[in-house]
Amino acid sequence: MENEMSEKVGAEAGVQLSAPWVTYQNELKYSIGQDPSVIVGPLIPTAGNYIIPVTVIGDAKAIALATLLKNPVEFGNVSINVVVINSEQEIVEPVPCPLGAFAIAGLVQQALSDNPYYEDVVVKRQNMGGNNAVYPVFKPEVIQFYNDDISNLCNNFTAVASKVFEDVMKESLCGVSIQYSTSCEE
Repeated sequence: MENEMSEKVGAEAGVQLSAPWVTYQNELKYSIGQDPSVIVGPLIPTAGNYIIPVTVIGDAKAIALATLLKNPVEFGNVSINVVVINSEQEIVEPVPCPLGAFAIAGLVQQALSDNPYYEDVVVKRQNMGGNNAVYPVFKPEVIQFYNDDISNLCNNFTAVASKVFEDVMKESLCGVSIQYSTSCEE
């Protein structure tokens, strides 16, 4: 795995750790960016904050991702804005609320159907008598990339795919809970 970004924190103390926004950009790149129709661009600095462009081929997929990706993302006093751009180089706006669980499940399917980590989406009640929740289901695989992680022998970030998608996508939308899950199948 390669280190795409050279920005480090703590360099003056002799410890070199990837900044959290570098990790976040890599989480986007190695999760949603594994779809052949999605390109996660580099961090673009803007007045102490950052933009991450996400270019998507296909308007329906672009709209779904614009609706489901966390935006903005805050790391202390640093803000990350994820900008979804379609193949015509236009900024894509998210679908506004209200949206029900089945509409959100449709957006998940549209956003992730070509992603190699994605398996399915299920709508079911979270508990007896409760509201429907949306469960995007991912293969039981690991996403790993170089990240200056001193707790890992190889300095890699390592997490199960469903956790990485949970990190970069919304956990609820229009009052509907989204529960990122790993497949029950082996």
